Amino acid sequence: MEPTFSMPSRQKDVGTSTQPSLGMLAAFGGMMSNTGTPVTPFTSLRSASVYGCVNRLGQDIAKLPLGVRQKLPSGEGYRPRPNHPLMRLLRRPNNWMTPYQFMRYMVSCIQLRGNAYAAILRNPLGDPVELIPISPDRVNVQVSVNGLVFYDFSHPLIGDGLRWHAEDILHFKNMCVDGGYVGLSPIAFAQDTMGLAIAAQEQAAILFRQGNQTGGILSTEKQLGPELTTQIANEVARQYSGVQNSSKPMVLGGGFKYERMSITPDEAQFLESRKFSVEEICRIFGVPPHKIQHIVGGTFANIENQEQAYINDALQPIATEVEQEQARKLFFEDEIDEGLEIFFDFRALLRGDMKTRFEAYSIGMQTGFMNGNEARANEGLGPVEGGEIYRFPLNTAPIKPASPPPTGAPGDQAPAVEDTPPIQPEETE
Repeated sequence: MEPTFSMPSRQKDVGTSTQPSLGMLAAFGGMMSNTGTPVTPFTSLRSASVYGCVNRLGQDIAKLPLGVRQKLPSGEGYRPRPNHPLMRLLRRPNNWMTPYQFMRYMVSCIQLRGNAYAAILRNPLGDPVELIPISPDRVNVQVSVNGLVFYDFSHPLIGDGLRWHAEDILHFKNMCVDGGYVGLSPIAFAQDTMGLAIAAQEQAAILFRQGNQTGGILSTEKQLGPELTTQIANEVARQYSGVQNSSKPMVLGGGFKYERMSITPDEAQFLESRKFSVEEICRIFGVPPHKIQHIVGGTFANIENQEQAYINDALQPIATEVEQEQARKLFFEDEIDEGLEIFFDFRALLRGDMKTRFEAYSIGMQTGFMNGNEARANEGLGPVEGGEIYRFPLNTAPIKPASPPPTGAPGDQAPAVEDTPPIQPEETE
């Protein structure tokens, strides 16, 4: 079957409508939070919590190996396709980025802008040969009157004022509410939460820099006039306020006493608001607080449960979006009909400690679930002779009705049942 593909078009189609994106408004500084702090994808990264969540999601998705597999005709299980031509593109998306760098950039754009784009460059036969990431700021999604989707964009390596068909643009989206054309930017829709976190961080920096928090009371039994009181207060502030003087010893004389004040209710509320901002931002991105080193009241058991929830609820939805979008636009239609898929290998994240892994391998090999070479491959070791054989315990057998007693002369015995030979694995590519 001859492959079908679309060629990029530079022609401007009439009768299209632009799908607006709040992520673009945020990128150009158009989102002002109620705290008075402008919130954009760049300014939001000044919050340690936002940076930690975006960085963690990007790193964890990017470090997962990407592969190609084919669903078996029976519908049960998959067959790896490590030699499929698409594997070369997955291992080298373009000339200047590694697969890790490319995927980390894509995931970061999803979290900060709500959308991530990459142009698919094809050879004359329609095979994808290169993926060129495009800044979301340079893309407009257009929908024609007959429902066709186009992308208007500019890129220094491709050209300016381009309009390409949707099948030639990878478009990874966050949650959508506009019919599925453009993803929502978490930064734009959580601007007040982000703005509060940034404002609190800036206020804390100002307080430490100027040292204008009341740290204690300086008193004396002597009567002091207004001018002398002001003079002493200014001198104490000059010598002992600010971060640079925080460890400077205070020398008192003339009957002065220093009484340190406990934290005020306003200060306590300020600290509590910063803690709440961390948890609120983690909630927006679906990242457990301990993943960005915010551990409060955690135990080993509940953190272990949070790790699994993080994989299921935060990473897998992003991975599914990337897998399905890539498969839909990088495979030909006949390959999709044959059951070919692109998948992330989550085994790297699900690996436990060495003792737990080796116990799992032992159980798997003893029950015929895996062979020795498969266990070695999971540990990065090469195959060994005989390691491809699957072995079963001799005391296991298929469930079936009992056989009738043997017939024959008294003393005759039924022939011994030979041991079942090892099962050889199916050949793979």
